Amino acid sequence: MPLPDLLEALGRSNDEEVSGLLSAARGEAEEIRATARAEAEARLGRTLEAERARLQQAAERRRVAARREATARVLRARAALLDRVFEAARVRAPAVLGWPEYARALETMVRRVHELLGADPGTLRCAPGDVERVRSWVAGSTLSVLPSPEVPAGLHCTADDGRLTVDLTLPVRLAMERLALAITVRPALEGAG
Repeated sequence: MPLPDLLEALGRSNDEEVSGLLSAARGEAEEIRATARAEAEARLGRTLEAERARLQQAAERRRVAARREATARVLRARAALLDRVFEAARVRAPAVLGWPEYARALETMVRRVHELLGADPGTLRCAPGDVERVRSWVAGSTLSVLPSPEVPAGLHCTADDGRLTVDLTLPVRLAMERLALAITVRPALEGAG
């Protein structure tokens, strides 16, 4: 092959090779760019998902904390309401001494305590205003009746041998009824608040 033809063939071959190399390099660069773009998008997706999860967890923690605080406020308000109810009952305790229902309940208490003690001696403590009627109910028994300013209403009994103590005073009865009242009024308080 003559030299000019050979040089022309070599030039064409070099141009084709350069063109092929450039084309391959462009393809490889595009592949690298596509892979990098896909990896960046995947990383961004994972980062966004992690941030979304973190924000959702933080929001849920705030919601739970807000619910707890609201529940605590409601419970404190209920407790304060019950405190006011029981304080009002304690303050008004002396007024029950004149109620016919109280007199009947007191007589029932005295009778039951007397039955518990049987013939054993004991001491009944009651409000000073109740002494005469309690004495009339235990007349002829081994029970002694003492006025007690610490008993606003109700009855406190102690067997002389110490084997039995019964506290049916209004403060103790109110304390026992507090839980029952809290359970009973709960639906009404929830409906109102």
